[in-house]
Amino acid sequence: MTGDRRSILIDARVNALPGAHGIARSVMQLAAHLPPPRGRVLRVLVNAHREQIFPLSALPPHAEVINTDITLPAVHRCRELARLIRAAGADVLWVPYPTFTPVIRPCPVVVTIHDCTIENDVGFAGGWPRQAGLRLVTWAVLRRAAATTAPTRAALADILQHYPYAPRPTLVPNGVDARPFAGVTPADVAAACTRYQLPRQFILTVGAHRPHKNHGVLVRALAALPAAVSLVIVGYFDRSFTDPLPGLIARLGLESRVRLIPEVDDGLLPAVYRASSVFAFPSLAEGYGLPVLEAMACGTPVVASDIPALAEVSGSAAVLIPPDDVAGWAGALGRVLADPATAARLSAAGPPVAAGTGWERGAAALSGVLSAVAAGRPAAFPAAGVLPDAGVLPDAGVLPAGEMRPAGEVRAG
Repeated sequence: MTGDRRSILIDARVNALPGAHGIARSVMQLAAHLPPPRGRVLRVLVNAHREQIFPLSALPPHAEVINTDITLPAVHRCRELARLIRAAGADVLWVPYPTFTPVIRPCPVVVTIHDCTIENDVGFAGGWPRQAGLRLVTWAVLRRAAATTAPTRAALADILQHYPYAPRPTLVPNGVDARPFAGVTPADVAAACTRYQLPRQFILTVGAHRPHKNHGVLVRALAALPAAVSLVIVGYFDRSFTDPLPGLIARLGLESRVRLIPEVDDGLLPAVYRASSVFAFPSLAEGYGLPVLEAMACGTPVVASDIPALAEVSGSAAVLIPPDDVAGWAGALGRVLADPATAARLSAAGPPVAAGTGWERGAAALSGVLSAVAAGRPAAFPAAGVLPDAGVLPDAGVLPAGEMRPAGEVRAG
């Protein structure tokens, strides 16, 4: 690494943060699809000595990987980090979450806010001190940022409600690589069923055990469905929150019908989607909703919450139900399970939607943002407070429509 070669720098240290699957996936996938910058080098900052969530080999060949032992929570090493950024010759730094922004900023910063889940509800934050702390940090970061990105128009609108001064709000969508999800074989499904002891007929949901994921509505809906139907919940247990699910499951006498799986191997996740009879995503708040697209890519029928981000991502390929309507969830899931025609219609509608949401879209948009900031071209962005029209970005063309705190306190995913 030589400082005389100017660069675009990506902070991917989140890929070594346990439990940060959602943000790590977004960072690594967008980085993997970034084209070589014009006149600059693409550099990626990692903690390679720590266990990685996704393999660093997925980064593009033209990216120079910078390994450091300065971890995300190591605020006391802010001067070392600033020297490292300078040595990398960074003309711009992309930070994937507000509270990961360096205290000392030697170059302009582009920050991603995946959603405003914590800002919207103190219960989602785990208490008012954490909510207030995140608001304060985000406020300070945005005041000095060069640009703000979010994965959906719904998320951008939410950001501008809470932070109307957010600089140059720009759409950089997430996506899904549909190939591994579309290529699932019966042998793959059998292997997943054996490894995770999956029931014969089950509703699947994927998401960390956090209040806004709203898993309880599915447990309550399950009580109204036939006894042969089970529920499988795949998700990390966030110790920042008390999990009410075990108590609820016991009170309803559903212990034999609900399976909690903390983690599924990435290679077997598509087969788990395919093994399910229907995918349910009852979130109260989301910035994107990647599992919805993954399920659609598999051809699995999807029932999701009728909230702006999920409606934007899924289009007409999912059944949308108000997130707190237990009877509505039971009815919708029951119809998909009992009516082959409804299931077939949803199965056929999903893959084309997922196929149109490749990571190349977001990478092209992000490349345009970072290149414009690095070149000092603020006029290339929409005016502050104005949402971009269909993601019009410099060097990115027109995109079609389509999820940090310190360690252990990641809100997305």
